[in-house]
Amino acid sequence: MRVRLVMAVAATALIASFSTPALSPAMAADKLDLSELLEQARRNNPELIALREAASSIEAGARAEGRLDDPTLKIEFEDLSTERPLEISPGHSMLTRYTISQMFPFPGKLSLKERMAGKEALAARAGISSRELEVEAMIKEAYFEYAFLDESIRITGEVKELFSFASDIAGTMYSTGQVSQQDVIKLNVEQAMLTDELIMLEARKKVSAAGIKSLVNMDQSEELTGTAELPKNRASFDERKLTDAALASTPDIAMLRAETEANELGVALARKNYYPDFMVGVAPIQRDGRFDSYDLMFQVNIPIWRGKYESLTDSAKARARAAHSRLEAGKNRKALEVKGAVIDVEASLRQIELFETSLVPQAELSYESALRNYRTGRLDLLMLLETGRDLRKTRTDHLKALFEYNKRIANLERASGIDLLQAAQKD
Repeated sequence: MRVRLVMAVAATALIASFSTPALSPAMAADKLDLSELLEQARRNNPELIALREAASSIEAGARAEGRLDDPTLKIEFEDLSTERPLEISPGHSMLTRYTISQMFPFPGKLSLKERMAGKEALAARAGISSRELEVEAMIKEAYFEYAFLDESIRITGEVKELFSFASDIAGTMYSTGQVSQQDVIKLNVEQAMLTDELIMLEARKKVSAAGIKSLVNMDQSEELTGTAELPKNRASFDERKLTDAALASTPDIAMLRAETEANELGVALARKNYYPDFMVGVAPIQRDGRFDSYDLMFQVNIPIWRGKYESLTDSAKARARAAHSRLEAGKNRKALEVKGAVIDVEASLRQIELFETSLVPQAELSYESALRNYRTGRLDLLMLLETGRDLRKTRTDHLKALFEYNKRIANLERASGIDLLQAAQKD
């Protein structure tokens, strides 16, 4: 009876450890901070850095679009001597003309080109923000998986310790003839299986750590220290507000909107082709070393080939219509994306509530009942441990449901552009 009582106390301690999965003080002091990882990714992710540099290039090019072309300088030497063909200078010609000219596009063309390029730069910046949201979602998913594996390893380790203790007890009972050798062998097999599972969990944790280090641009030889913990907060949100926010301000929609506006400006620019560009110039004339006269010039192109310009305008209009349709299609996709993410989150939340209100309490009650029966000798050791394994599985599945919930919240945050978990933590 003393052996059984000790075993019952150990099993009760196991239930307590399952019910209160608190970290040790040393582990709690060394946590892996998700917000810090996100900030490191924003600063150091090579892909985001490359996109920012590309956007800076587009913005610089946009500023250049609003500037005039360089003026031209032409120098003409007249009446050079054929007897001295290599003597070419103002002093060797009867007349030297210096022509300085400048092209001026029809008013409005330069500003339209600059505004179009500016919209393209806005689209590039929106593309960066969109990719940032994707990288953040990838980091969150990798972090949540890392946290899930951390806690799974802890739970599996606790159960292995219980089986190790039970194996010692069974060995003692076998030596006194109270149980068969089969009990001892089965417990040793259970320990071996849990050791194998721990090896696999540790390997998966290293893969998750490698994914995090890749996203934040850490060297793979560096150690990712600290423990991770799955957020336990529940996010509250309004689907209609999330959808409206997504359609109004998410980078994907902002990028499509900027491209649509750029193409609409392209139509206005194409219509400017019906109007001429201008060239003005002045030509000081030098005779015998003196500037004694000058010429003035004015040049204009004559846009008489109307069919050509109509075709260019039709082409620009078609591009604008296509861009507008892409914007509408993008809005439909975004609304569907938010809707699907909301459905996934709500389903995952219902699953968590099922575990917390039904499955986990029932597993705990089942274990407590098995423990009472074991104390009275109405249940053998293996059945007690079987209920312990069921409790562990239920707890692990509950942990997995929390992991899926947080992962789906991250997907909803990416779709809507709103940090829901941070808002929940503030509440």
